[in-house]
Amino acid sequence: MTDIIEVLIKSDKSISQFDDDFLFSQKVLSISQYTSNGELYYNLLFDQKDKSSIKNLVSKLFGSSQGFQINKLENKNWVLESQKLLEPLSFDGLYIHNDSYKKDKYKKINICVNEGLAFGTGHHGTTAGCVNALLDIKKIIHVKYFLDIGTGSGLLSVATNKIWKCKGIGIDHDKKAIEVARNNIIKNDCKNKVSVGILDITKESHKLRNSGKFDLIMINIFANIIIQARHIISNLISSNGILIASGFTREQKRKIKVCYQNLGFTLLKEYTLNGWVTYVLRAPCI
Repeated sequence: MTDIIEVLIKSDKSISQFDDDFLFSQKVLSISQYTSNGELYYNLLFDQKDKSSIKNLVSKLFGSSQGFQINKLENKNWVLESQKLLEPLSFDGLYIHNDSYKKDKYKKINICVNEGLAFGTGHHGTTAGCVNALLDIKKIIHVKYFLDIGTGSGLLSVATNKIWKCKGIGIDHDKKAIEVARNNIIKNDCKNKVSVGILDITKESHKLRNSGKFDLIMINIFANIIIQARHIISNLISSNGILIASGFTREQKRKIKVCYQNLGFTLLKEYTLNGWVTYVLRAPCI
C-alpha cells in the first residue's frame, strides 16, 4: 500500500460545490466535511502528493490565502475511515447514512451506504438531484424494472428498489465501483431484486439486449456520455418510460435537452443543486 497524505482545511464551502472530474484528476482519494467546535473542516486524502501540488490544488478549491495542514498517515484504509465523517442526508421520507450513524425511525426509507467516495453517497448535487427526482416521480409512475447507468456506490439502485420494491440492474465501467455497489446492495437487503455488473454503456450495450425494456433509466455520469448514449437509451427505455439524467452543468444542459427532444423525449422537470442539473424526461409513446 502506498503512503497516504491527509490535508486538513477549515472552510465554510459545501461539499457539493466541487467538480468530481477535477478531484479525481488530482488523485483525490476521498473528500469529507465535518464540524469541530462549531467550525467546518475538510479532510482530503491523497495517494502520494507533493506539497507544491497540494498548495496549488488548495488554492484552486478554496482560494490562494487559505491555510491548511498536511499529515502523512499510516497504512490503512483511510478512504473507508473518512466515510465515518460524512453526516447523514435527509430527504422527504428517505434517510441516507453510513455505519457510524443509526437509522432515523421517523423516516419510511433508511439507506446505509459505506465504502464509496463522497461523490457516491448523495452529498454531491448530481446524486442528490437524482434522489429528489426519484421521490417526485413516484407520484406519476410505478416502476417495475430499472436500469442505473454509472451506478457508482449503488445508492440510486438501492433507493429505487426501496421506493418501488422493484427489480433492476446497475452498471458501471469501473470494477471497484461494482464491488462497492454490490456490498451496499447486500447491506440494504436488495440482492434478490437488484443485480450489478461491469459494463461500458457506450461500447457494450449489446449485452443488455436480452434484458427487456426498462420503465425507468437513470444515468448520472459525464455530459458527453449522456449525449453519446442517447440512441442506446432510446432503444432500452419502454414506451412512456422515465429517464433521469444528471452529471452536467447549466452550460451543458441545453445541448442535452435538444439531443433527447430530437428523439421524442419530453422534459418534465429540472432540478439545479449547486450548479449541477438533473433532468426528468418522459420517453415517447410508441
